[in-house]
Amino acid sequence: MPDTPELSIAFIKRRPESAGRVLASMRPAVAAAFLQSIPTRIAVEAVAHMNPRPASELVGKMGVTSGAALVRDLSFAEASAILRQIEPGIRNQLLEELPRRLRRDFEMSLAFPTDTVGAHMTTAIATLSEDAKTADALELIKQMERDHTDVILVLNDKHKLVGAVTVTSLLRHPTHIPLVDQLDTSCVTLSAYARLDAVAGLDAWDDYNQLPVVSRRGEVIGTLSRKAVTRSHLREHASDSRAPSLVESMVDAFAASAAGLAELLTPTSGAMPGPGDSDER
Repeated sequence: MPDTPELSIAFIKRRPESAGRVLASMRPAVAAAFLQSIPTRIAVEAVAHMNPRPASELVGKMGVTSGAALVRDLSFAEASAILRQIEPGIRNQLLEELPRRLRRDFEMSLAFPTDTVGAHMTTAIATLSEDAKTADALELIKQMERDHTDVILVLNDKHKLVGAVTVTSLLRHPTHIPLVDQLDTSCVTLSAYARLDAVAGLDAWDDYNQLPVVSRRGEVIGTLSRKAVTRSHLREHASDSRAPSLVESMVDAFAASAAGLAELLTPTSGAMPGPGDSDER
């Protein structure tokens, strides 16, 4: 008989949305055990296509280490939506397992209503003081390369926005030029409490992929990316779409069974991945 986990993984890779629906139909404890038995990067593909409520049940029943690994590898918006549905005690344990900066981002996000800018912003922002130069900004961008930063926010000593500089602008100026000589002082700021759908159509997105988010005191506390707005819109659209028909569900269930997902209920000896595989990402 073919290796059941490998067939299950192949099914998730080919049809992650269908795999997500099948996992949602399984008993949470069984589905959670299955997710723990496969590489995290594969589990993410299926969980990313689940609605937050059933996904949160699975994550909540996984071990803290495995659940935190899954949360870490999901997109920020997907993970945040799932964390909101998890019982606070378990959620706090998961957060403690995450890197400090990511934990801070989630804690900040969870403090805001789900339909607001604050719930989708990131606190991983590139900021410099008013006396910084182009060279300082370019060096900071190199350090934050993994975060795909494309805008530098210049703040005063009260942590309020003076202006913004895009990477495109920085590359056009000599390294010794002060940032204040190339600032866009009219850069739009967003209130952390503004509704996400209210800011989606702003003209400012034509010039910036990230916009600064400010608190009620006017202090910069994060940035909102255009990608986060788009993902939120797509997620809402998906939740409004029709539910799969009975025939579609049966086809998915049959396909999953053929691929080996259902057979995980009675795994054969030697079929499960080894300990090293479960840590793969």
